[in-house]
This record gives sequence, structure tokens and C-alpha cells, in this order.
Amino acid sequence: MSSWIQRMGAVFGSHTAAPAMTGPRPRARLPAPIRARAAVAVAVAVAQPLGTESPVVSGSLIPDPQVPFFEWLLGTGTTPHDALLPDEQRLLSHLDAVLAADGKRAELLPRSPAVIPQLMKSLRDEGQSAQALADRVAKDPNLVAEVIRLANSASVRAAEPVGDLPQAISRLGSQGLRRAIAKVVLKPIFDAPADSLSGRAAPRLWLHSEAKAAECMRLAAAAGLDPFEGYITGLMHNIGWTAALRALDKVEGGTPAQFSSAFVQAFEARRDMFFALLVMPWQLTDSLTALAVEVLEGGLAASGSGLGHALLAADRNASLEMLGVGALLEPMTAAPPRA
Repeated sequence: MSSWIQRMGAVFGSHTAAPAMTGPRPRARLPAPIRARAAVAVAVAVAQPLGTESPVVSGSLIPDPQVPFFEWLLGTGTTPHDALLPDEQRLLSHLDAVLAADGKRAELLPRSPAVIPQLMKSLRDEGQSAQALADRVAKDPNLVAEVIRLANSASVRAAEPVGDLPQAISRLGSQGLRRAIAKVVLKPIFDAPADSLSGRAAPRLWLHSEAKAAECMRLAAAAGLDPFEGYITGLMHNIGWTAALRALDKVEGGTPAQFSSAFVQAFEARRDMFFALLVMPWQLTDSLTALAVEVLEGGLAASGSGLGHALLAADRNASLEMLGVGALLEPMTAAPPRA
């Protein structure tokens, strides 16, 4: 049995998974033009009459985080070129070849095609009692620590901190337990060798995934969707990042020290393709599978579903949060699905 399956099986056994990351989230200082647009957006929002739609919420003045987030994630700069550089076309051709080959895509994630769907579907089983979930949690010390940490987080913190599992379970309820288990189940996907491109990005990518999951859950609930489904969708979306970066790690000739803004845009589209192609066969939920189909047909930005709108907004909001802009701007809300 592979180490990956052993780590995934920690939810049902006694094996200890990798510890969750703690400490403050790393932030990046945005370029001056981006900071200036953010300041304008805040000023316009403050001056906007009450009862009118804020351009900050609509997104018309929100700085696009795509390029600075790419820089923050990989710890690299970007060139001012709007056209692809010769080496970048080679990288994109490699990504396209991997996307088109089932076998090559399968090599990008640990070999456990049946384990993830089994565990995630189990978490969505509303017939499971809180006690049954608690029994699973108690078998894994790392999971116990994650549940207690979540119970003491700012979003659910009460007057007194909790110090043991029964108190944490009482405070979180079954949905909170499911979220904690999901994080421990999915986090190993993001692990990678430290000397690789994917390895450099892994710690920050996981921080972004956590923020995106929480935001997607909030937006899904506001839209009348299943909050846990929103949480899982947000948590899994960066699987596309992980797979695409691991594909670049395998390309002959290596990768350049800097990338053009044109490459960042082209890479993001392929990242979403990896997400859709990897998630769709798992058939976790009908809505997530339908979203994967939408992404393959027209991209995430063209999604007409409520879950797609929630994920798109959550991805943007989480990126702004990582960059330190989230504290300045009102969160972007998910637009309603098209008729």
C-alpha cells in the first residue's frame, strides 16, 4: 500500500497525517499601480450612495490579482511582455500534451483513484451521526488537533477556548467535523518535493485553498446551495494548480526564471482544465461534476451555475486576501446564475 493511501486512511485508522500549517499567512506587497487601483476602488465605494450597487462588489474597479498572485505563489517575478516568450510556448505545448493524455494526467496526483471519492462521499453522508464522525476523529492525533484548532478559530470562538475533543465536537457540530476531516484528507495532495516548482508553491497554495474553501462555503450558503459542497469545491479547486505545476516540473529543459503576463493568463486556463479533468471522474456530487463539464466546455468564467459563480468569486477573494488587499476591499459576491 502506498504512503499516500496510508495517509488518506488515517481518517479511518491510527496513522498520523502531516501536521496542518499554522502561523500567519504570508503576504506579498503589490506593485504600485495595483495598490493605486485598490485605493481608488475603496474611495469610490465609500462615496457611493447607500442603496446603490458598489463598483467594488461588481468587480469593475477591483484590481485583477491574477499576475501578482502568480508572482506571490511561485516567488518569482513576471516580465512586462504581453506576448508569449519562446520558452513559454514550449511549456504550454507540454501542458496541452499532458491534458490530452489520461495516463500522463494520472501520474500527477498520488495513485489512489478510488480512495478520495470514497472518503469524500462518506463525509457527505448525512446519515452518519456526530458520534460516528467523532469516533473517526479520535483515531488520528493530527485530526484531533485540527478539530480543536477549528473550534478555537476566530469564526467560531466563544468566551472560553476548548481544550479537548468532546468540547470541540460540541462547538463545531457535524458540519464542522466534516470540514476538518476533509482538510486532513485532501492536504496530502498538495505535498511536493521542496526543490521543485510545485514544492515551492505548495505551502502557500494550501493557505490559499483554505481561504478559498471558507469563502466558497460562505458564498454557496448565501446563494441557497449546500455549504459543505461549496467548501469541498473551494478546497479541491487548487488541485488544478498542483497538477499543472507538477506537469511543468517534468518538462524537458526546465522553466524560465520569469514569466510573461500572457503566460500567466494561458496557464490559468489550463489550470482549470486540469481541475475539471481530475475531479470529473470522481463523481463526488452532481453539482461538482456538472461544474467540471462547464469548465471543460467554456472555462470557469463562463460557468452559468451557482456553484461556478461562487467558486469564481471565492478564488478571486482568496487571492486578494493572500496578497493583503482583502482587508481593503469589500468581498466580491457571487453573481446569480444566468437564466
